[in-house]
Amino acid sequence: MFAKRLISSLILWAILLAVLFFLPPLASALLCCLVCMIALWEFYDMIERGGLKCTKMLGLLAGIILCAGTWWFSATQPEFTSQFEVLYLVCLMLGLFFHALVDRRNPDPLQTIGNTLMGIIYVPWLFGFLPKIKYFYQDDGGAGPGWLLVLYLVVVTKCCDSGAYLTGRAFGRHKMTPRISPNKSWEGLIGGLVAALAASITCYEYIKPSIRAAGFGYDDSLFLGLLLGVLGTLGDLSESLLKREAHVKDSGEVLPGIGGALDLIDSLLFTAPVLYVYLVLFLHA
Repeated sequence: MFAKRLISSLILWAILLAVLFFLPPLASALLCCLVCMIALWEFYDMIERGGLKCTKMLGLLAGIILCAGTWWFSATQPEFTSQFEVLYLVCLMLGLFFHALVDRRNPDPLQTIGNTLMGIIYVPWLFGFLPKIKYFYQDDGGAGPGWLLVLYLVVVTKCCDSGAYLTGRAFGRHKMTPRISPNKSWEGLIGGLVAALAASITCYEYIKPSIRAAGFGYDDSLFLGLLLGVLGTLGDLSESLLKREAHVKDSGEVLPGIGGALDLIDSLLFTAPVLYVYLVLFLHA
């Protein structure tokens, strides 16, 4: 099971990173938007399988617009991206309330609004921090170490996932959250943090020449290795909570050994925003 999961993860992330690094920006944006939309579809599908209500098609349409808009403004007007997202989410909330007011067939309008809006925030909004990281350090020619920081983010986050899985299977004795994820253990968490820290230091040594000018140093790699490891685990547990509510094992069945697109990116949804905030607060462009 682990070998199948590992091979699938390596192939998928190799393809994704190859597209991000070597294809034109439009192809990168389209691929990431596609992954994001599949993950959002899976989220709404889990909501419905759990007996809860949401406005799936409206949510998917809104998610596509938000994802595409975030990529567009991050690439062309990065200083306006946050304003666009805030304005868009406010308009979306107003639109959802208006839809609930005119839809007389829905006996649970607040639940529908909450679940629909949660899907937008949880998937496309959080996933939208990837283009923000990519374009945070670009110069007038569009160059910069942003993609290397995306690579760093993916490597550290996924090494934490794999390290926790291996250590938990080999040494896991003390359950961490048996109500949410019976297979997660404290030993697995420690193994995941060690793997994340090792990956952070190794990846930093590889990309150091390109990111040194951004103020990213060895101390940052140590701190972020642990921080991203903790948050990646929290992201994984958060999706497990959703799956437990919906009584499903995986968010989907499109990825052999992994499950769905949401299973692939769940930990990144928590690590990407924190890395971006760290770059904004503590490093310089």
